[in-house]
Amino acid sequence: MWIVGKINPSALKGCAILAAVIVGVPLLVVGVVGVKTWIPLQEAGEALDELDRSLGSESAYVPERTGGIPAERMELFLKLRTSLVTACDGYGQVQKGFDSVAALEEKDSGNPDEVGDVAVGLGGAALAITPFLARFFNQRNNALLDASMGLQEYSYIYAAAYHEFLLSENTRNEIFSDGNALSPEASIMLVGCLSRQLEAMGHAEGESAQHGALEAELKMMNGDPARLIWQDGLPDAVRESVTPYRDQLDRSFCGATAGLEMDRDARRAIWVALY
Repeated sequence: MWIVGKINPSALKGCAILAAVIVGVPLLVVGVVGVKTWIPLQEAGEALDELDRSLGSESAYVPERTGGIPAERMELFLKLRTSLVTACDGYGQVQKGFDSVAALEEKDSGNPDEVGDVAVGLGGAALAITPFLARFFNQRNNALLDASMGLQEYSYIYAAAYHEFLLSENTRNEIFSDGNALSPEASIMLVGCLSRQLEAMGHAEGESAQHGALEAELKMMNGDPARLIWQDGLPDAVRESVTPYRDQLDRSFCGATAGLEMDRDARRAIWVALY
């Protein structure tokens, strides 16, 4: 036999409010984060589409015959880097959450207070990471649009200018690098650049050795999607074109975004960050 007592209206109201908070607050947070991610990502895509339209056939970048980067393009690249390196500041809060987990694992602590603090920090990082990615791609694409520099040219210069950084263990340990010097998306784009360089070079007298080196590099890159362009060493002409700018380049490198810089959009980065 069921015994039904009186239900206290105040208690019922309190339970209803509590249930609404438990269900509604996470949904509200997810909704706010979604808006902060979706709008910048949409703007980033529009900026890149506009850049492709404005450049037309020039968006398919063809390196110089020697592979070297003209001084005026290096200077333009450095202007872009000066604005984009500020993204490192925006990544600081995200990184703190992930670092707190690593620190707790090293201590092997079971202290409830410490575990609670880490959980809060990690939750904040998880909520901040997708808006950060959206802002980064929006900032990069609009900077490229303002400079009229295509993503392919930017990526080619980036890979050459930060060659040693991209091969370093520290950079490969950054979250968005996924342990590789180059993402599959960036690899496809850079292979396209080298292929067009090879085609433009032809078989001019005195260039047979360079022609052969390009063919060999393309073969290795096609066999290893994670291989950095000229991974075994930059050609002399490429190295000489970036050397005069070394100090400025070093100051404008950001390891936190290195794994994102040459990707066309945020899909891979979001997947790496969340999973």
